[in-house]
Amino acid sequence: MAVCETQLWELVRSIEPSQSQKEGASRSQNYLRDTLNTGQMASRIVKTYLSGSYSRDTAIYPIDDVDIIVVIDPSYWNTAGNIVSSVLFGPPFSFPPPVAILQTFANAIRCRYPVSSVFGQRRSVRLQLNHLNIDVVPAIEDKNDASLIRIPDRNAEKWIPTSPKQHSENASAVNKFQNRMFKPLVKLLKYWNGNLPSTANFKSFAIETMAVRAFRNRNFMSLQDGLLHFFDFVAFVSGNRTELSWTDKSGVSLGWLSCSVPDAAETGSNTAAGVDGERKKRFVNSALRNRVRMVESFKALSVDIAWRKVSEALKI
Repeated sequence: MAVCETQLWELVRSIEPSQSQKEGASRSQNYLRDTLNTGQMASRIVKTYLSGSYSRDTAIYPIDDVDIIVVIDPSYWNTAGNIVSSVLFGPPFSFPPPVAILQTFANAIRCRYPVSSVFGQRRSVRLQLNHLNIDVVPAIEDKNDASLIRIPDRNAEKWIPTSPKQHSENASAVNKFQNRMFKPLVKLLKYWNGNLPSTANFKSFAIETMAVRAFRNRNFMSLQDGLLHFFDFVAFVSGNRTELSWTDKSGVSLGWLSCSVPDAAETGSNTAAGVDGERKKRFVNSALRNRVRMVESFKALSVDIAWRKVSEALKI
C-alpha cells in the first residue's frame, strides 16, 4: 500500500490563504466593524462577530469574502406587520421588515465607504474592496438560545434561523475528534469542488456540512483515507455501491428524488437547496470516479503512482 500523506499536507499548505492575505482581511474586517459601530448605528448595534469559512479556518486561497454578523436591537426599527412566532422564539415577536434592515445597513456602509462599491444581497450587504469582499449580515438574537440568530431574507420577506456559532463549534469538535485532520481535509474537498465544472459543483458550505455530518462519529486515519471516505460517503447517500461499510446517512440524501444536506446546526435549513437534478448527478458521478482513483492510490506499488491517482482525483 502506497501512502502519499506528505504530498497531501504540502498541497494543504499551498492552498491555504497566505499570511499577508490573512492580515489584510483582518485589518479590513476590524476597521469595518469599528467604523460601523459609530454615529447613529452605535446605539442600534448590540455586538459583531465573524462568521463563515474565514472564521472557522476552513477557507482556501484566495479569501474571496469575509462574513460579519451584526447583531442589532430591532426596537430601533418599525416592526409593525412583521410578527414571528415559533418554538425557537416562544411567544409572538415583532421583527422589522428585512428590506428595511438591509437598506439601513447599505446606507450606513455607503456613508462610511463613499468610493467603494456597496450593494444589497438577498441576506446581507456586500462591501467590495480592491482586495476583499465583506458581507455584512444583520441579525437578531434568539431570546431563549444565545447560539441561535435570525437573519433577514429579502426575497422571502422572512427572518431565517441560523447558528454561525454552532457551525464553528461543530467544525472545531470534529477537527479535535479527527486528530486535527478534519479542517485540512475540508480544505482539500473545497479545492476539489472548486475544480469541478461550474455545472457540477456545490456551494462550499454544503461540502463542509456534508463532511461534518459524515465524520463527526466516524474516524479516518489520514488525509488520503479521508478523501476515500468522503467520496464513498457520497456514493452511499446517493444509493450507489460502496467500498466501505456505512450504516448512517447522517440525514444526507443525494438520491434520484432528493438533494438534502441539512444544516449541521439543526436549524432545519438545507445547505444544498437549489441544486437541480443535473448538477447533483454530475457531482455524484465525479465523486464516484474519484472514489475509484482513491482506491487505486492505496493499491499502488509506489508513492509516485499513488500521488498521480490522488492528483487525478483532485484535478491538480
